[in-house]
This record gives sequence, structure tokens and C-alpha cells, in this order.
Amino acid sequence: MSAATDPAILGAKRRPATVSRIAAGVDGYPEGNDAVVLAAAIADVTQAELMLVAVHPDPLVVMPEEMNWKSLEKQSAALLAEVRDSLAPHARSVVETGLSVPRALERVVRREHRDLLVVGSSRHGPEGRVRIGKRTRQLLCHFKCALAIAPRGMLNNPDHKFRRIGVGYDGGSESEAALALAGSIALAAGAELHLCGVVDDRVPPIGWSSVLTTGGAAVRRWEDAVLAETASLRERALAGAKAIGANAHLEVLRGRPADALLKLSAEMDLLVIGSRRWGAVARLLLGSTGEALAHDAACPLLVVPRPG
Repeated sequence: MSAATDPAILGAKRRPATVSRIAAGVDGYPEGNDAVVLAAAIADVTQAELMLVAVHPDPLVVMPEEMNWKSLEKQSAALLAEVRDSLAPHARSVVETGLSVPRALERVVRREHRDLLVVGSSRHGPEGRVRIGKRTRQLLCHFKCALAIAPRGMLNNPDHKFRRIGVGYDGGSESEAALALAGSIALAAGAELHLCGVVDDRVPPIGWSSVLTTGGAAVRRWEDAVLAETASLRERALAGAKAIGANAHLEVLRGRPADALLKLSAEMDLLVIGSRRWGAVARLLLGSTGEALAHDAACPLLVVPRPG
């Protein structure tokens, strides 16, 4: 694996994307409080409006009088008030009812015009790591706004600061959208912005693999193609960062993108990635790299939808 690192002091040419309305899902578990800590930290640096959302399921069976719909609503409201007072005193709170928690969250986000939803990791994930659970996975493919996932245990660091923000960059419009949002947060927080581009130089299983086994000119052609892609990616990343206007550190690597970004996540306070390149526009869709990060990133992960 080869690496090249350049600091780029860059001038602004266009206004970057912003976050102005944030929602955080609260569920009564510590992982929901992790989400509130992350949401409050982002809201603090972006001056965004923060809203806490609790969803209680609409009961499908007749319940005892002391456990009717109104009592469930009151319990959810009390939970939100407690979390708000301890972690986000300036936040609004909303209680929503629905048969499906993910669909209810999606409904609130759409109705309240949220730019970003923040959720916690699975209760079964390792401490200090991002790990999406069943409900978060149900949000994917249907969601139209950015989604951030807090690693387990973030509640133990309620004064989380963004000093280093990483961006996974591959030159596509999805990574440009990720760079724009990451740049706006970095500028607001006064944070370092780290762009990580990775050229996958693994030999494809079909086509090239049989040719490269013969060595010689075929190997040189493959290496030339990888070097050309590396140079092109560097050029596109520098141009994209220049348009954002942030102080950016650029690193272009060779290898498996998921490995490089997982390593980067251990050094960052926030990692921002775009959705995969194919699928419905304006949706959150995870490719193989996004899947790896959503199951093991060592810092908060923010996924930006495909540009519409």
C-alpha cells in the first residue's frame, strides 16, 4: 500500500451544505442517550434546532386500563423530559405513536423537515463502536435525510468535541455531498478536515486476474491504470475541498476502502460518508464499505443521502 498526504489551504468558492434541523431518537436505553449526546454536539457547533423524538408502539391488543394509550404517551413524555433536562436542555420534544418505530421516526422527520436524524447503536454491539441494529437497518433505503449513528458508550463523554472530521472520498457525486456536509461542520467547529481517498487496487476476479497471472506487460498496464486513477482521485479531491473552503488534509491510499476508513475512524471525532452510487436518488443506501463502517466504526458515523 502506498500513501500520499498533502495539506491544502483552500479558499471558499461556494456555500457548503448545512444542517439546521436535527432529530434524535430516544428509546429509554443508554444507546438512545448516546444519540442525544451526539445530536447535541452537532447542534451546538452548527447552531441547529434540536428535537428529541420518542416513539411508543400502538398496541394491537386490548390493554388494562392502567396501561392504555394515554398512559404510554405520558411515560414517553416523562422519559423525554428527563433526557432533555440532563443532556439537551434547549431541545424540543415530540412523542409519536406507530406500529413501526422506524416508520414513525421517518414520519416525524418528514413532517418536521429534519435535515439529520441521529440514532444510537445496537445494544448488542461492542463498547465504543458503531453497530446498526434492526430498526436502523429498516430506516435505510427509505430515508431521505442524513443519518448519524452514535457509537455505544458515547454517553460517557457528554462534552464530545469535533476536532478532527474525516470524509470518505471516491470522486463520485455521493462523496461530494459527504464532503460538502463534513466541510460545513468542520468550518463551524474549527475542526481539521481529513479527506481519505482509496483506490481499490485488488485484481478483479473476472477478466484481469487471468491476464495478470502471465505477468509482464499486463502487470505494467494494471499498475499504470491504478496509478492514473490515484492521480485522478487526488485531483478531484483537491478540487472538491477547494470549493468547500476548509483546511483539508488529503490522503490517497491503495487497498480495500473499508479497511482504510475503519482505520481512519479510530483517529477521528466524526466520519462522514456518502451513500452507495447505485439505487434510488435522495435515499440512504449502504454499499459494502458503508456496511463495514456501520458495523464497526470507532467514531460517530454520518451517512449522507444520494444527491437528488
